[in-house]
Amino acid sequence: MKVNNENFDKVLNKLVASTRSPRGRFTAENSWRLLESRLLKRRSMKRFWMRTASAAAVVLLCVTSWAAYQFLYVAPQREAIPTEAIHTTEETQVIHSVLTFDQQPLQEIVRQLSETFRTDIRIEGDSLKNYHMTATFREGESLTEILDLLKDAGNFTYKKENNTIILTTKLN
Repeated sequence: MKVNNENFDKVLNKLVASTRSPRGRFTAENSWRLLESRLLKRRSMKRFWMRTASAAAVVLLCVTSWAAYQFLYVAPQREAIPTEAIHTTEETQVIHSVLTFDQQPLQEIVRQLSETFRTDIRIEGDSLKNYHMTATFREGESLTEILDLLKDAGNFTYKKENNTIILTTKLN
């Protein structure tokens, strides 16, 4: 039997009337009160959770509105810090750490210098690639200073062509 809102009270009255208890402990009137209290507890719990969910939704809406306000109105109004682009060449770039080479081939030294100074350095000749050198360069030395020192210690010269540094062997 389906129960809808219209005949709910009738069904409850029938249920209460049909309740039989030993020794008259649970009369129809007492059973009705017991059923009402159980129904009211469920209704009050339902109301509690609905109110809690509503309060949580309001808090979430407030936080979201505040975040949107911060993003759209406050953040764009902050002044940008002016920046200037600094253009450096290989001659003015300076290393910011210590470069140490211990009996390393010139090919490896050139690779590390290329990475450090972000410039293209090439070696012409296989004999020069395998030329081993030991050197330590401290912070504050430019690429031209380093290449001049290596040139004096080794048997090569260098020249700059189209943003590329080319190392060649010295002709005696």
